[in-house]
Amino acid sequence: MKIIISLEEDNALNSKLSKHFGMCNFFAIYQSETKRLEIIKNKNDHSLKNSNISEEIIKYKPDIIFSLGMGQKAISFFNEKQILIKNGNYKILNEVINNLNNLKDIKESCKKES
Repeated sequence: MKIIISLEEDNALNSKLSKHFGMCNFFAIYQSETKRLEIIKNKNDHSLKNSNISEEIIKYKPDIIFSLGMGQKAISFFNEKQILIKNGNYKILNEVINNLNNLKDIKESCKKES
């Protein structure tokens, strides 16, 4: 299973999670079967109207997207693509990775649309 996790910083497994998917600074790409972790920079500018980070993310073919918060546009996009969207009460990347079976479905947006 491939999971993409929105991060504030690149500090390996101790990276702080981002509070909002589109405004994150980095993404962790974690492959649960191989335990392979890659952290990439978010090069999209969420403040631009034509920015579509969701389109960039699906190029990595994730099974799950994890974020503490996500706007309705991204939620709808990932639902349409049948990509699971999850969150949970965690603060760092390692907590998410150690609790993959306990993640919760995102049911509503964080209402930070721009």
